Amino acid sequence: MSTVTINCPYCSGEQTVSTHSNFAPFYVNCPECARRFIAEPTQLGITIFRDGEAPCCSDPDCRDIEMGDSGQD
Repeated sequence: MSTVTINCPYCSGEQTVSTHSNFAPFYVNCPECARRFIAEPTQLGITIFRDGEAPCCSDPDCRDIEMGDSGQD
């Protein structure tokens, strides 16, 4: 794991987050404005999305539903 500094897309507050080596998107809670946003590690850095504006493959909740077990046998 490495760390990177990112800016909140709502208030531009700066914070440091740990990145994962599997490139999975994750939620970040901004300590300055208390809003949640999505950070997605890429080969070129990190892409930031406002909550609700990310495509399904970049939204951790939607991604879990789409890639998870359907529960049907």
